[in-house]
Amino acid sequence: MGSPIEVTNLRRSWLERLLSVVRELGTSGDVDETLRRIAEATVEFLQFGAAAINVLGEDGVVRIQAVAGPPEVRQLLGRSSPLQYWLDILEAAEPWNSLRFFSHDRDQTMMDRVASWVPDGSDGATPDVDHERWHPEDALLAPLIGPEGALLGVLSVDQPAGGRRPNLEQRTVLELFANQAAVAIADSRARQQSETRRQDAENRWQVAFERSPIGAAIINLDGTLAQTNDALTAMLGYSRDQLLGTRFADFSHPDDVNGDAPYFQALLDGSEDGYETEKRYLDAAGDVVFAQLHVGVIRNAEGVVQSIVGQLNDISQRKKAEDQLAYRATHDPLTELPNRIEFEDRLSDCLASGRPAGVLYCDLDRFKTVNDSLGHEAGDELLILVARRMREALPAGCTLGRVGGDEFVALVPGEDDAEALRELGRRLLAALDEPVVIRGHLHTIGASIGVTVGTSAHVHPDEVLREADMALLRAKRRGRARVEVYDPTQDKPATLQDLELERSLRLALGENRGLVPYFQPIVDLSDNIPVGYEALIRWRHPEHGLMDPGEFLPLAERSGLIVPFGWWMLNASCRAAADTRLTGGWARWVAVNASGSQLGRGQLVAEIKHDLDAYGLAASRLHLEITESALVDASPAAIKEVCEVADLGVQIALDDFGTGYSSLSLLRDLPVSTVKIDRSFVAPITVDRSARAIVRSVITLCQELEITTVAEGIETQEQLTSLRALGCTHGQGYLLGRPAPL
Repeated sequence: MGSPIEVTNLRRSWLERLLSVVRELGTSGDVDETLRRIAEATVEFLQFGAAAINVLGEDGVVRIQAVAGPPEVRQLLGRSSPLQYWLDILEAAEPWNSLRFFSHDRDQTMMDRVASWVPDGSDGATPDVDHERWHPEDALLAPLIGPEGALLGVLSVDQPAGGRRPNLEQRTVLELFANQAAVAIADSRARQQSETRRQDAENRWQVAFERSPIGAAIINLDGTLAQTNDALTAMLGYSRDQLLGTRFADFSHPDDVNGDAPYFQALLDGSEDGYETEKRYLDAAGDVVFAQLHVGVIRNAEGVVQSIVGQLNDISQRKKAEDQLAYRATHDPLTELPNRIEFEDRLSDCLASGRPAGVLYCDLDRFKTVNDSLGHEAGDELLILVARRMREALPAGCTLGRVGGDEFVALVPGEDDAEALRELGRRLLAALDEPVVIRGHLHTIGASIGVTVGTSAHVHPDEVLREADMALLRAKRRGRARVEVYDPTQDKPATLQDLELERSLRLALGENRGLVPYFQPIVDLSDNIPVGYEALIRWRHPEHGLMDPGEFLPLAERSGLIVPFGWWMLNASCRAAADTRLTGGWARWVAVNASGSQLGRGQLVAEIKHDLDAYGLAASRLHLEITESALVDASPAAIKEVCEVADLGVQIALDDFGTGYSSLSLLRDLPVSTVKIDRSFVAPITVDRSARAIVRSVITLCQELEITTVAEGIETQEQLTSLRALGCTHGQGYLLGRPAPL
């Protein structure tokens, strides 16, 4: 061994050479050359016997792209293996900071040795008495991680000099080399993508203007048209010669001529780069054309506006379709009567105004017989006839709606006399009693009717309809073809205790007394720090004390109170999210559960907007949790409503994922940002291989779809460790935090 001075000089020389290599790595633009230098430096400076750099290709296959070491390792170049092979090895290996050590005492069937070589005279049979000794079947792996956290490849090494496990300095430099390799691969791919995009953009621009199906024009700075395409001439009915030199204002609708003038001036001033608006134009025949106008500027390298591009997208058909859809969304397409949504809106208006409203719920008797014997078209004819007769029998000012297959509901504003409503029901039955000929067959229409009166005591239209429906069921039980008025003593199969509990529930909701929101943390599993909270309702009953949801929410569902409960929780949760006692000054979010009863009523978007504005809460800090089963059974109107909520910026969480039968289609068709893995899969994850495989698959699928995963019901440290290893990002459960009031 040399003197201390000689050792120091050798050490300094080694460091200088190493730094020189590191500097050189950043100068090469050739990714293959960079990887080759890294592999060689790993062998030369770190004294590993062999090194191989495995790179993930665009085809999803990992190939050896660079090697260093004895001559025999060169034959490994180009050797390929599937990505999952590496993911399994990295998961099974022991973490050494960012490195992964795969010990010889692990299952070697997992390890297809990549750069394995055994020095002469070593057969690997020496007993392990020194735990720091490097065994020939050991392997050290350095994952190559891209800037977005994706795996780009693996740097693998074998046989450190001296036969000992690498020391801290070797491992640190190896991490540095792995980082350099990842940067080189990512930069190379970014350059390739950038060049490809540039070339594609140039090619597209050459053909996009002329071949675009959207009307387009190049506009001079004075507003005149310098060039037009065929789509614009076809839309407006003018030739190119007629359009050149004109302005869009010359063929705008008189009421819309100056609608976008301030925006256009802002383009010329340089304060805006583009704008979008809807306008009406007049074509050569004088007909109105609805168009979506997109205008943007083209600047030179110095940022000066050179010209302006205008695009007109003909939306005339869309406008007509929107009008039709708006009507269809609130009306039954067969009978043209208001549907349930529209009917409930009108009933809700009556209740909100404080006026009473009579409701008659009508169901045709033995309608299925017509469908089964004569066919559904005959059934449709009968429904149309029923709608016409009932409309004619109702007084002016009443609303008749179709709310089910053969169910009709009549609304009589201002009427609170049960007997008068019973008499009106008899008139409807009389109107239907006259026989009709359907497909050559004489048929008599029978019906049963349930009657109730909606008052200010009813919180939601559902409660009124439920009462009328119960009276209808009693009419059917008593022989059909009759009218029955709602009687709470007969139509509600409930005990006195149930009635008292419902009364207390209404009182608690109406007076905002006793209802308490609890919040359970949802934590980031990487550091166990809460990123949000799920809001859970509790009820402090004046006599029974604090009650869990299972003790009163089923009653709320049956009584129709679940909807106002939902709005109350939404408001309370938004208020809490703005309270620093909950958030600690952080931008944490709150997740609120929405029941299936709240969907499809046309209220959800308005309620959310109101509460967000009331507390100045960003939409991104509100998560709406909807169970998978509620979405599977949801109507198209409800699905549309959920999409509109997502458009506000609110995050949609799919709750109880995996317990239904349409999970994958929901992920495909809905704007889901979070999936909550049901506790039934989390509980057995450490002992049940099937449960673990399912959770792994869900997490992998969500990673591919860029959907956040939250594991529910985490109660043990073993469950938490397993979920972290599987890549689950967030968790919730008693181990991480119990529900608590603010």
